[in-house]
Amino acid sequence: AALAYALYGIFVFIFLNLADPWALYMQWLEPGAQDWFQNSFLTVICSQAPLAWLFLRWLLNSDHFLTKIVPMIREEQRRKGRLPCIKMHWRCLYGGISFLVLCLYVIWFYFAVYQKSNLPILPLQIMSVALPVTFPYRLLAPVMLCQIFSVIAKLHIARMGEYQARHRGRNSGRALFRLLKRNIGDREAEEQAWRSGFLISVGLPCISVAILVVLLTRCEDFVLYTWFFSSFVLYLVVQSAQTFVSAAQITAKSKKVRLEIFEMIIMPEATFTENRTEDGFQVDAYTTYLSKCYPGFCVLGTLVTNELVTQLGNVLALTALPLVVKYLVHT
Repeated sequence: AALAYALYGIFVFIFLNLADPWALYMQWLEPGAQDWFQNSFLTVICSQAPLAWLFLRWLLNSDHFLTKIVPMIREEQRRKGRLPCIKMHWRCLYGGISFLVLCLYVIWFYFAVYQKSNLPILPLQIMSVALPVTFPYRLLAPVMLCQIFSVIAKLHIARMGEYQARHRGRNSGRALFRLLKRNIGDREAEEQAWRSGFLISVGLPCISVAILVVLLTRCEDFVLYTWFFSSFVLYLVVQSAQTFVSAAQITAKSKKVRLEIFEMIIMPEATFTENRTEDGFQVDAYTTYLSKCYPGFCVLGTLVTNELVTQLGNVLALTALPLVVKYLVHT
C-alpha cells in the first residue's frame, strides 16, 4: 500500500508538471511568435499547480499538521460529532466553476491545437493528448490549497467560540489565560506554516495579473490567441480572494470575541475565582492583555481585515474593468 501510494504521488507530480513548458509548446505551435513576457506569463500560471501540490504534501506530513491541526480537528469532531468541511452550497458552487474552467480549457485546446491540420512534431502530438487528460489534476491542486486553508480557518474560529463560552459563569483567570495563549500561539504558528502557501495561492496569481496587464498593452493578439489562460488567471484570483476572506474572518472573529468577553465581564456574566483584593491585579492584567494580545491574522506579513478585502476588491474592479472592456472590444 505504501509503495502504491508513493508511485501514485510520483505520477500525480508528473501530471502536474506536464504543463510547465507551455511556453515551449507555444513555440512549437507558433515558432518565433513569443517574447519574454509571453513565456513568463504561461510559465507562472502553469507552475502554480505543482507548487501547490508540493506545499500540500509538506503540510500534511509536517509536525505543524500533527501537533496543531489534528488536535483542532478532534476537538471539532467531539463538539459537533463530525469532521469540519465546506458547506454543501459552497462546494457545489466551487465544483461548478471548476467544471466550467475545465470545459473552457477543452474548447480552447480544440481550436488552438486540434484545429491545426497537422501538428509539427511528435512531442507536441503526444502533449496534445496528455495535457487535456491530466488537466483536472492541475486544476485541483490550487483549489485544494485554498479549500484546506478555509477549513483550517473555520477550526480556529470554532476554537475562539469555545474559548468565549468558557467565560460564562465563574472561572479561573489563570486557566483562561493559558487557553488564550495556546489559541494565539496556534494562530501565529499557522501564519508561519502557511507563508509558502500564501505565496503560491496569493503571490503567483498577482504576478500573473501584473504580466497580463503588460501583455494587454504590448501584444493583444497573443492574449486573444491564449484567451483561456486569461480566464484561468481570473479563476486563480478568485481562489486567492477566498484565502483573504478566510483570513479576514479569523481577524473579525477575534475582535468580536474579545468585545463580547468584555461585555460578559461588565454585565457580569463572567466572574473569576481569584480573590479581588489579593489577586485582582492578575484579573486586571488578564483583561488588559486580552485587549491587546492579537491584532489579527496576517498573510505574507499583511494584517488582513474585512476592510482590506473590500479595498482590494474595489481596486481590482477599477483596474480590471477598463482592461476587460478593451479586451472584449478587440474580440
